[in-house]
Amino acid sequence: MDAKLKKLAVTLTVMVVLLSYMLANMEVAYPNNNGGEIDLFTQKEPYSGKGTNMPSDAFGPEEEVIIYASVTYNEYPVAMVPVAFEIHGPENPIYNITFFAYAQTNDSGTANISFRLGLIGEINFGEWMVAASVYLAGEVHQDFLSFKVGWIVEIVSVKTVDENNVEQTKFTRGDSVGVELAVRNIAMTEKKATLTTTIYDLLNVPISSKEIADHKLPPNGAILYMTCFLSIPEWASTGNATVYACAYTAPASLGGVPYCPEVSRHFLIVYRDVAILNVETSPTVVYKGEPVNIDVTAKNEGQEIESFNISVYYNATNLIDEAYVTSLQPNADLTSSLVWDTSNVTEGFYQIIAYAEPVPGEIDISNNIYVNGVVEIRAKPLPVHDVAILNVIPSSNIVYIGEILDINVSVENKGNQVESFNVAVYYNSSAVGTLFVDGLAAGAKVTLVFHWNTQGVKQGNYILSAFAEPVPGEENVEDNYLEDGVVEIATAPTGWFVPEWFWWLLLLLLILILILLLVWYYRRRKRKEAMGSFISGWTAWYYGYDLQNKS
Repeated sequence: MDAKLKKLAVTLTVMVVLLSYMLANMEVAYPNNNGGEIDLFTQKEPYSGKGTNMPSDAFGPEEEVIIYASVTYNEYPVAMVPVAFEIHGPENPIYNITFFAYAQTNDSGTANISFRLGLIGEINFGEWMVAASVYLAGEVHQDFLSFKVGWIVEIVSVKTVDENNVEQTKFTRGDSVGVELAVRNIAMTEKKATLTTTIYDLLNVPISSKEIADHKLPPNGAILYMTCFLSIPEWASTGNATVYACAYTAPASLGGVPYCPEVSRHFLIVYRDVAILNVETSPTVVYKGEPVNIDVTAKNEGQEIESFNISVYYNATNLIDEAYVTSLQPNADLTSSLVWDTSNVTEGFYQIIAYAEPVPGEIDISNNIYVNGVVEIRAKPLPVHDVAILNVIPSSNIVYIGEILDINVSVENKGNQVESFNVAVYYNSSAVGTLFVDGLAAGAKVTLVFHWNTQGVKQGNYILSAFAEPVPGEENVEDNYLEDGVVEIATAPTGWFVPEWFWWLLLLLLILILILLLVWYYRRRKRKEAMGSFISGWTAWYYGYDLQNKS
């Protein structure tokens, strides 16, 4: 029995082994039908470009580029097949790079080519394109790969700023110069860079420097802004100075090399310097002969107490006025107010310019002049005198004899001069009264109120009118007179006269009485209902007699 079991076990083992070999051979002979495929990628892990039409990480100048092509058929590597490569550099106006390469896959199904990038940025910097193709089982298979070439880390710009991070190109000895760097990393991974800044004065003497080691830069072309401050020593030479900035892979003492070329920016180191900060004119449109106020703000941007002259011109050469600034402290500013008399100036448009006379030893005089806008001088208009009645409006169109009627009269000064004049109101040809308008401005309106006492006026209809007395020099007098509206004067009712308010009071009393009656009726009804319930309810039963009949 044991021998038979052993024989059965051996037989089953052999069958399992044979079945395993058979399944393996079937997988080789009949694999999943995925077809042929080629995949391009570079050595730039982890972003090498693996996958169909995927981009690779960026490369820098002089860096070697290795292009791999993985060839598979039904997901199995294919050896000894030729692969064609076509490489295109970025488009540019100088020279477009295009070249071709051939390679054969190895036992792992991978072919590769390599080339080194040049230093000439004009033709190498930008996006490169690689195409590869392979022929498998009667079909051509392709893949495409792109990558950027440029300074992996680059200082895009450098500028000098003040303590508020506002751009400034002039500093005095003893000041701190803010150097703002804009740094970009085009790689797909974060990079560390050592950033350096150095200032040289007019004599090319290094006067200040700073190093920021292992600064982290975000990937994918994001620009990082950072500012460092460097001091200008008192012994620095005045004049043009230069700040240089560069990015390194590490400090030079640790073997770091530049990521990119050095970037520079010029600025001025000054000792004595005055400047015009602002010029304001008010108003900017005047009639000939009217004054123009001009405020000039000057500043001492140097290190010495300064006294200097300020001149203001129109159209560059015509002097308006001058002001003298005395003992202006360093970093202090002062506003001088001048007045331009335009009496002898012809009509037109004039540009205002202020100029601060340079002080001894001043290097930069570009800020000594300030140009501000334009002032228009117009011909003074001829005087126009014209007053007018706009409307005549009574407070009521019917009034009883003896009552007082209010009449509103609106007048306007249609000219360009201030006017004072009389206004009279009439009913038919009889006067109601006269009022005086004192100093009505050009273009202004005013409403006058007349009080007409109708005592002694006969019953009838009367036309109201108003008349504005012409002012000196007024030519258009047609609108000085206006008839507007009719008022009826009636005889008051005879006998017992009941004023209107009496009827409203009577109505209110009637309503109040009605409400009281309703309340009384409601309460009486409720009382009866309560009494009925009491004499016919359990109380009568309890006492055994009829409460209603008193028995």
